[in-house]
Amino acid sequence: MRICVMVCAHVGPDLADVLDPYLEMFRRLLAPHLPEATINGSMIIEGTFPASVEDHDVYVFTGSPHGVYEDLDWIRRAEQFVRDAAAAGKVLIGGCFGHQLIAQALGGTVVKSDKGWGIGVHTHPVLRREAWMDGGPDRPNVVVSHQDQVVEAPQGAVVLAGTEFCPNAMLRIGEKILTFQGHPEMTIPIVDRLLDLREQRVGAEVFAAGKASLQKPLDHDAMGAWIAGFIRQALDASAGKTVAAE
Repeated sequence: MRICVMVCAHVGPDLADVLDPYLEMFRRLLAPHLPEATINGSMIIEGTFPASVEDHDVYVFTGSPHGVYEDLDWIRRAEQFVRDAAAAGKVLIGGCFGHQLIAQALGGTVVKSDKGWGIGVHTHPVLRREAWMDGGPDRPNVVVSHQDQVVEAPQGAVVLAGTEFCPNAMLRIGEKILTFQGHPEMTIPIVDRLLDLREQRVGAEVFAAGKASLQKPLDHDAMGAWIAGFIRQALDASAGKTVAAE
């Protein structure tokens, strides 16, 4: 199993002591649940893309401080890569910016939400539990840091988790694409620092609520297991194996 983490962000000096490179964070999230996988990365934010969509079995698109609607060459290239990889039957995973990127590339709509900032630890109730979501909570707690949202999912997408604030918190698009608004690769010290850095931008009420939310236990390991389960199911289906469905 060959996984490529498509890195959409640099780690700035104001986060370097709490935020590891995205490749390492996703290795920590996924490797315990996918010991058979080889996990490498491409710095697509720097214009470095895999030579072909056939180079890997799975592509994981990370978060980013950028908006998917920005007119940047690497974002346009990433959208086309998503479409090409989807057409080739590759497994695609997206978190935060990656969730929005995949949705937009496949016909959905992403905007800077008028609901404002989501930052801290949010609870995303599961609206539909599928076979690969074996175990884990019905209301997972996950780190979030976003103002942009998917407001219109691609045609045929299934909403797996959502809230009034973020209705499209987790999507399955077809049988081989899974995206989520949260950051299960991140830790409490990271979002704590993000809150401090963005206090003036998010406003006093959101800042206070975000700080209070850091007391919630995280369900990131369960989400890592879900992502691994989805990847295995999608790859087994590609290989022609029978997969039980609920």
